[in-house]
Amino acid sequence: MAISAGVDIMEIRERHPLIKINHRSENRNFMSTLHTLNPHGRFVALKGSPTEVLSLCRWHIKDGERTPLTDERRLEIEIENERMAGDALRVLGTAYAVIEQGQGSWVMDQNLDSPDPCNLTLDPQGLIWLGLVGMADPIRNGVKGLIGDFHHAGIDTVMITGDQSPTAYAIGKELNLSRNGQIEILDSTHLTDIDTDVMKALCERVHVFARVSPAHKLKIVQSLQNAGRVVAMTGDGINDGPALKAADIGIAMGHTGTDVAREVADVVLEDDNLETMVIAISQGRTIYNNIRKSVHFLLATNLSEIMVMFTAIAGGIGQPLSAMQLLWINLMSDIAPGLALALEPPEPDVLSRPPRNPDEPIVRKSDFKRIAFESAALSAGALGAYGYGIMRYGMGAKAGTMAFMSLTTGQLLHAVSCRSEKHSIFDKEKLPPNKYLNIALTGSLCLQAIAFAVPGLRGLLGITPINILDGIVIGGSAVLPLLINEGTKK
Repeated sequence: MAISAGVDIMEIRERHPLIKINHRSENRNFMSTLHTLNPHGRFVALKGSPTEVLSLCRWHIKDGERTPLTDERRLEIEIENERMAGDALRVLGTAYAVIEQGQGSWVMDQNLDSPDPCNLTLDPQGLIWLGLVGMADPIRNGVKGLIGDFHHAGIDTVMITGDQSPTAYAIGKELNLSRNGQIEILDSTHLTDIDTDVMKALCERVHVFARVSPAHKLKIVQSLQNAGRVVAMTGDGINDGPALKAADIGIAMGHTGTDVAREVADVVLEDDNLETMVIAISQGRTIYNNIRKSVHFLLATNLSEIMVMFTAIAGGIGQPLSAMQLLWINLMSDIAPGLALALEPPEPDVLSRPPRNPDEPIVRKSDFKRIAFESAALSAGALGAYGYGIMRYGMGAKAGTMAFMSLTTGQLLHAVSCRSEKHSIFDKEKLPPNKYLNIALTGSLCLQAIAFAVPGLRGLLGITPINILDGIVIGGSAVLPLLINEGTKK
């Protein structure tokens, strides 16, 4: 601003050298500097919270003359401050005082034990109001859409800022933090006086915390956690350290963040781009879902083997599968497809689902019911093929071969069903392809075919050649469970 006005800043700094700086603190929302004015005088400059700076002023300049700051003029300044803040501007109040030797002193920081360097004290009423400075800090491109993505993923967003309430309100409204509802904003000036239970209740409703100090950030994070929330906190400054450490997930900026913030954070964004968080959330949910898919597949296929053997023995129709065949099934149908399911790409609606409960087990009670149903379908298909073999060939190697082929093929196809809990092969919107699963299924089916072609493997597994009709029965008994399981997905 000074440069735009043609002011020679370097010349002013040389003419009025800096003596002392008192930075903004938790209990004092302004900073002050002390300069040499002349051999017998000093100059004090202030900038900070408009309301606090204004409260220290007794005078203002009008038509080049120092005149008393009336209540009417104070009200005009406060209204203008509200208007500028409502336009999402960060507003600073500015004031100054000229101290001639012998006039008294200005205590720049009454909390300091040591006196200021020039040993002067000045009644704060001697400050002269200079004006308001509004600074535009526009929201970065894409941030509003990013907030919408968070909301779409079931993640609430809360803004913690040191800005005035009107500024914070305008920014929060522009970002749509309240999801088109009424924005609830809390001025944190007296946050330390609020009871813990009251604070917990407020955190359930508040979208924006304004005029927040470093100590307030930690209390807000802890209050959100006490309210049962899983809290991810972003920050880049030294004063963000305690809140980043206390949060369930501390996220620091890698490029602009301080060393302290990066050291205590759980996640560091190297490019300082919050859009990376959406990708991380998608990948995190996908990894968790893929683990569930692999476990689901292994439980369902192994349970189907138990069902087949138990049902056949209990029904007095012999043992459909030998020990060597069971081992082959586990080697062929479990390892490769199970690993491939762990590499599934994200499902189209992975960011449309609400976050899971962190205390939720990886296999829920409802999953066991579904696993039992799917296993029963696989077992029924294999037992159906085995029953057909018994009716046509009697109990023996032929019938066992049909059960073996049916169950092995059915389990491999079941990997397709395990790709999603909700999406089925009948949906119009198809899942993205998984090349690893395609390779695993193709390779496993080829090895199964080789087992029939190589006499030594046929003898090891105890299987016999089959004709075209047997092949159709085996194929039907393997595909039918897939269609049933896919058709019954919710």
